[in-house]
Amino acid sequence: MKQNTTTRITKSDFLLFCEAPRHLWAKKHGQIEISISDFDQHLAEEGNRVEALAQEFLASVLLPQQPGDQLLWQQTYSDESFDSRLDGLVFKPKLNSYDLYEIKSSTGVDKDILYDVTFQAVILAKHIPVDHYYVLHLNKEYIRSGELDLADLFIAEDISDKVKALMPEVELLRGEALRVAQLSDPDQAEHCLSPKDCPCPDLCHPELPDFSIYDIPRISRIKKLQLLESKILAAKDIPASFDLNPKQFLVVDRAKTNTEHIDHNAITIELEKIAFPLYFLDYETCICAIPQFDGYHPQQQIVFQYSLHKLEKLGEEPIHYEHISLVEGDPTHPLLERLKEDIREVGTVIVWNKSFEMTMNKEMAKLHPEYAAFLEQLNERIYDLGDIVNLGYYLHPGFKGSWSIKHVLPVMVPDLSYKGMAIGKGDQASMAWWNMTFGQVDQREKEQLTEALLRYCELDTLAMVEIYRKLVDLCN
Repeated sequence: MKQNTTTRITKSDFLLFCEAPRHLWAKKHGQIEISISDFDQHLAEEGNRVEALAQEFLASVLLPQQPGDQLLWQQTYSDESFDSRLDGLVFKPKLNSYDLYEIKSSTGVDKDILYDVTFQAVILAKHIPVDHYYVLHLNKEYIRSGELDLADLFIAEDISDKVKALMPEVELLRGEALRVAQLSDPDQAEHCLSPKDCPCPDLCHPELPDFSIYDIPRISRIKKLQLLESKILAAKDIPASFDLNPKQFLVVDRAKTNTEHIDHNAITIELEKIAFPLYFLDYETCICAIPQFDGYHPQQQIVFQYSLHKLEKLGEEPIHYEHISLVEGDPTHPLLERLKEDIREVGTVIVWNKSFEMTMNKEMAKLHPEYAAFLEQLNERIYDLGDIVNLGYYLHPGFKGSWSIKHVLPVMVPDLSYKGMAIGKGDQASMAWWNMTFGQVDQREKEQLTEALLRYCELDTLAMVEIYRKLVDLCN
């Protein structure tokens, strides 16, 4: 096929191709669903803040250590049909060569970043000599104390050897990306294997069954491809001989039989681990790339709210407690002060996905040592109600292989729903608090957002109460 020489492939295009070739085709043919949420916008703004600080780091910290070197910022280079705008180039006159600095708001270097930098390296190789390729990322060990210390905030990680080793592969891949972008038929380009995150589901997954192979928990890419090669898309069509683990087999069996799986004995044993009074607890958090308060490290979550339902006895109505911190400075101190009043020293603390709450408790203990004993004891009392679903003791076809409370609740307690709520997802909650704390929000909007946050978090813990009651009923 004759190539269209007007087609241009940027770095973001190339990364889209690496994600799934059909995603690139969709972008180049105007068939990607573009929707920028408030949270996406927040992440972009966070990236811009990191970029601005990184430029300052290069200019004020790095260059003074290398007299005579020059910083070239956001230069653009092209090679045939390929374009890339660089973050930072440092020209070294004494050596007549350059170092590349790619800025990232992450705290490390993953596979996507390697391909990102290597795409740039292939282009630069046609123009200038480059000695080193660095990723300038945030230092996960940095703890803020007063003003930001740029010298400690950033790490310049040398990935030169990895980039040079990857260059032949990337050179081939970018040629394939150009070919895919110029195809007339998207069916000739491979689709993605993640429908939930797909930016063009009508192209990648036009006839996806309600309960598909992608809904099977933790199924590997290789097994997805094996099933697709056998033209199997619906979970119910997976043969009994296919290699699955016991939990995956149970999920597939729900799809085949359209019935519940209830391990009454296992559920009973789990529920016997719980001791009254019961405290159903949920935190809301906001993650910040640049630490906003003393004691925080990059990309650390800030706990700003909790909801708590206390159940003294099974037949009684729960008592609801709640708190949201809308203060100047770190919100966790007033939150912990209140939480310690609301949760007494006896009883089980019930959460959904205990690794999250327990991690938040450990981090808050470091921030506020005076509450360390309380938080450590809290973690010792935590029971993860989601385990009953996650371990396969109770499964329902309506869960579609997920143990998220957003999937479990509508099935087990259909009278409760997140639909129609002003805030109905965690990222929306994060953005509401961020906007009230660091944005421009008038008093009326602040009151509305506060109420929406309280109702959302309240539903998270009420949902656990009702799911617990349903599980007790199942075993009686």
